[in-house]
Amino acid sequence: MMLKINQLSVKEKSGRFLLNQVSIEIPSGAIIGLTGHSGSGKTTLLRSIFGMLHKDCQIKDGEIFMDDTDLLRLSRREHRGLCGKKIGFIPQNPMTAFDSRLKIGYQIQETFQRRLQLTKPKAIALAKEKLDLVNLKETQRVLHAYPGELSGGMLQRVAAAILLGMSPDYILADEPTAALDEENRNLLLDVLRMQMQDKGILFVSHDVDALQRLCNNIYVLGVGKVIEQGNMNQLLTKPQTDWMKQFASLSRKESRGEWEWEKLQYKM
Repeated sequence: MMLKINQLSVKEKSGRFLLNQVSIEIPSGAIIGLTGHSGSGKTTLLRSIFGMLHKDCQIKDGEIFMDDTDLLRLSRREHRGLCGKKIGFIPQNPMTAFDSRLKIGYQIQETFQRRLQLTKPKAIALAKEKLDLVNLKETQRVLHAYPGELSGGMLQRVAAAILLGMSPDYILADEPTAALDEENRNLLLDVLRMQMQDKGILFVSHDVDALQRLCNNIYVLGVGKVIEQGNMNQLLTKPQTDWMKQFASLSRKESRGEWEWEKLQYKM
């Protein structure tokens, strides 16, 4: 069982390649890391897997297989039908995952009823169980709150609770720790490592500690291509490209409280 991206190429109308023959494998039960500079193609890769590419972009070559299903041969409706149950998503900004006009409880309940074919009482019971699991103990308050009434860390945990309830086979996590404080960050990492250990997870991040703690294998993207691959220790101690050498240098500064990520640039 595996989510497999094979020789994937994505091109803009202008002719510029956003991805150029990218191959990545996410086996069931493994957390695979993905990092790289801003604009390297990480978001394009996630959108390709979800079937949500911008209208000015087109897949020119390659394959995306989820187990035995060729995702690139599915209609948009068929593709959307896989979202939630077969493949889940943890966004960088959890506010984008919720409708600000609707209470959290209604949104979770509706998701569980529609996707899992549960009755309303069973959907609510499942919501409370999973919210408690991600340390949101005041479940009634959370369920009756609107998204804007909860902190970003709480919303990220709500998103994780929904994923736990849906139990998709594969999870795409897009910089999920970027906006979290240390407590919520560690909680989310524990949820991914312990509660979702039988899932195939693609963990997109610049968080060196998280990549080290979670991922056995990490792919590095540079201008739409995989430029390095290995575990975090190998990548940091024996970097092969200029970008990874900069990344390793800045990660050492981070450990001394001198992190300046915005200065990290990709050079051809």
